[in-house]
Amino acid sequence: MDLIQSNGQPRYGRFDQLPSSIDIHKYIYKTPYGDIVTGWRKRLKYKKFKFCSIQHEQYSMGVAIVDMGWAAHAFLYIYDHVTQQTSDWNAIQPFGRKTQLDEQPLFNQSFFTKSPFQIEIQHAHGVRYIRVTKYGEIKLSARIFCAGTNPLILCSPIGTNGWTYTQKLATLTIEGFFVNKQQQVIQFNEQSFAALDDTCGFLRPETAWFWLSCNFWDAQHNRVGINLVSGINESFGNENGLWVNGVLYSVQDVLFEKLDDQRWSVRSLDEKLNLIVQTSWRRYESMNLRLVGSQFSHWQATISGTIQHGEGQEIVCLNEYGLLEQHYAKW
Repeated sequence: MDLIQSNGQPRYGRFDQLPSSIDIHKYIYKTPYGDIVTGWRKRLKYKKFKFCSIQHEQYSMGVAIVDMGWAAHAFLYIYDHVTQQTSDWNAIQPFGRKTQLDEQPLFNQSFFTKSPFQIEIQHAHGVRYIRVTKYGEIKLSARIFCAGTNPLILCSPIGTNGWTYTQKLATLTIEGFFVNKQQQVIQFNEQSFAALDDTCGFLRPETAWFWLSCNFWDAQHNRVGINLVSGINESFGNENGLWVNGVLYSVQDVLFEKLDDQRWSVRSLDEKLNLIVQTSWRRYESMNLRLVGSQFSHWQATISGTIQHGEGQEIVCLNEYGLLEQHYAKW
């Protein structure tokens, strides 16, 4: 199944299986006044990114490649919760130079290069491969296994003429290693988790969202994943989900409320989800170029509270590591 139908429009809704392809050339993009947009103008409106978060007992990591049309952006961070030290790198390539971001769901190969770093992301046969090198030396090498976990797959209309497709997975098994700030090689183990976020589409020219992601083992030794979003993908369903041992449960719309400088409340419309998020280190970017711009806050956080699911079952979060994001983009 191609995400784009024969009539030039996407299929909308939440799906059980990944589409076989996303043929953006078949998509007929129109202005709000009905004029068809093609060529470079269409390409500049098309946004896509791949993000992977990795949770180790002591460390949290994030790696991403972003294609904004007018530029490509990539970053890597490794945060040590014990020492509160961070290795953090990011770069921009104007007009996507030395960048490839392949959005195809089943088989894809992406990369971003800007000295001294190179990020490579590949996906084949249900396995995600990620490698980050600095001056040719490997700083992160990961094999992430997607089998045994239900994917969250959603395509929803945006505004008068756009759409967003997203596929997310949480609590994934990971093998490999990374290098910390002290140049020690740390191996992933059976307690480590990865979460994947692949998103593409024709987003609003001004877009803003909140996002919360968390992966952990609870006291009953359930592997638990949380993905909560407000501000995007809400026009035909939402992309809120709870994973328990690989089974995905839907979560109603959520509200993010800032309580003070370091605490947020996140609660669902049906009151089955009530979380308190305590933030710490923040990855922050702010760019205002008038025609385009971005303000991005990405906090490391600890998450506490409860989530009810299924037939009265409850997940308890007790200071679990996660991330909170607030993002405004003008593109």
